[in-house]
Formats: sequence, structure tokens, C-alpha cells
Amino acid sequence: MKMKAILVLGLIMAAHLPAAGSTASRIGAGIRISSFGIPNALLDLVLYEHPQLAGTAKSFEIHSYGEKGPQSVFSGIYCLEYSRISGEGYWRVENYDNRIFGSGEVTQVNFTASILMHIFPSSPIHPYIGGGIGIGSMSIWAEGSHQDELGTTIRDTYKKRIIVPVGHIPVGIIANIGDKFLLRAEAGFKNGFYFGGSLAVNF
Repeated sequence: MKMKAILVLGLIMAAHLPAAGSTASRIGAGIRISSFGIPNALLDLVLYEHPQLAGTAKSFEIHSYGEKGPQSVFSGIYCLEYSRISGEGYWRVENYDNRIFGSGEVTQVNFTASILMHIFPSSPIHPYIGGGIGIGSMSIWAEGSHQDELGTTIRDTYKKRIIVPVGHIPVGIIANIGDKFLLRAEAGFKNGFYFGGSLAVNF
């Protein structure tokens, strides 16, 4: 009787060993806050004169991991982001255009799916690179004034909303705190350049 009980106990333990040795896929959720803008060098390609355009981006992220959880080589991020950039100053598309003084802003709401490749993922602090795609809604608003040949002040307003594709190229450093919390310092491109930090909690 005692031998049967030991045998049954051994079988139960053997059945549970594979499950204990494997790590189930996990998910996490977090936020990212970044400075966001378009470099003057890029604006110079399309505008003869312009102010600096800068702002912020705020994101809500869902993380997905492989069998090793946050220590997997690859992870996925699904991100809903809102960004706003604005500027005030003189605007001209071409040098012969009227020199308009005013202000403008560009806001975006986008959704992206990205894959990160972690370099030395078993290390608590390690770098990563990635890539992703998505879709977004962009709203453009500008208002300004200029004087015509007779000295009359003319005010112009421009508004437009468009659906745009979104490309995402992130590069950063991640700190894995006990597989429970992730801290990231990240720079990248997402229809504009950004640099910021994020915090995620894994479940």
C-alpha cells in the first residue's frame, strides 16, 4: 500500500515537472511619455522658412512576451499614442511667397504594432532595437497674417485632417526589475522623432 502511494506521488510529480520547467507567455501594460518633434533639417526640405516644431507624445502600451517572459529574445508592443507639436513664427513655402507670421500645430492619434529584438535579454539591463507599422489620424491647423501690396492685413487659416500610415523604428535600453517591472529609455521615429521613458508592469 505504501509502495503504491509512493508510486502515485512520483507519477504526479513527474507529470508536473515539464509544466514547472517551462515559462508561460506573459503580458504587460505601461505608459510612455516622450518629447516629440520634427528636426529643422527635415522641415528645410519642404519649407523655405518656418519656426521650430516641438511637443510631446503620450502612449499606452500592451506588451507581449515569448516563452521566457520578459527575458525572451523577441517581444511585441501594441501602442495607442497621442502626440502634439506646435510652433509660432514666420512661414514661407517658397522664398517668393508672402511671409506669414502665425502659429500652427499638428496632432496625431495612431495605433502601431511593433516587434522588439532584445540583445542579451537575460541581462537585467540590455539594449534593444525594433520596427513596426500602424495607422494614424493627423490633424493640421495653422493661422497667420500678412500684408498685401496695399498694406491691408490679410488673415489666413488652414485646417486639414488626414489618415496616414505610421512607421515605427525604436532603439533603446531596458531595465528588467525582477520580471515584474520594465523601465525603458527609448528614442526613435514615429512620423516624427521622439525621446522618452516608459514604465510597464507585467502580469
